[in-house]
Amino acid sequence: MQANELISSSLTSVHPEDDGEKTLRLMEDLRVNHLAVVRNSFYLGIISEKEILSWQNTTDFIEDHLDELSSPFVLNNQHLFDIVQEIELNSLSIIPVLDEKQNYLGAITNRKLLYTIAKSTSIQSLGGMIVLQIKENDYCMSEIARIVENNNAKILSSYITSIPQNQIIELTIKLNKIDIKSIVKDFERYDYNIIASYKSTDNDNNFIDRYESLMRFLNP
Repeated sequence: MQANELISSSLTSVHPEDDGEKTLRLMEDLRVNHLAVVRNSFYLGIISEKEILSWQNTTDFIEDHLDELSSPFVLNNQHLFDIVQEIELNSLSIIPVLDEKQNYLGAITNRKLLYTIAKSTSIQSLGGMIVLQIKENDYCMSEIARIVENNNAKILSSYITSIPQNQIIELTIKLNKIDIKSIVKDFERYDYNIIASYKSTDNDNNFIDRYESLMRFLNP
């Protein structure tokens, strides 16, 4: 999924001539901590609630603080994973989307991203999850897939987080099999460090209730 498919229709931008008080009210209404600053479709940067509250006077105009703004963005054809990375890297509640000519097209909220990921087939499919901690030099996805497939299972999705200072990665794999005990045992047999494993079942009502509550929160 690309950025232009995730733009929020309800999210608006602010103009440099808007003041801090108006911007804070708008952030509260939209339930975000950031807004894009745009003039004549040209993206000038992103302003945060924290920045406005740090001003000596929150009635200042944004125009007076343009040089203090950062300007993270994604292009309209960038993939979902690139968007997640940019939001996480900059600790944002929204990410502006630009076209190839740097025109502002809109913005994506982190809530929309979470909703999109949660609705993906691999997340909703019944099956188990295993989290492995691996040294970067020892990481080999083909070997991990072979261990899974030797147990008559498939990897539906995978996600990597890194711990750079220790040259270690954490790999989360979602499987299409609920009973993952044999897979866990095989990983242990090959000296993999398993830091967590989970399984979901079709009668896990508590999980379903919590998932539906999350969806209602994200889309009131």
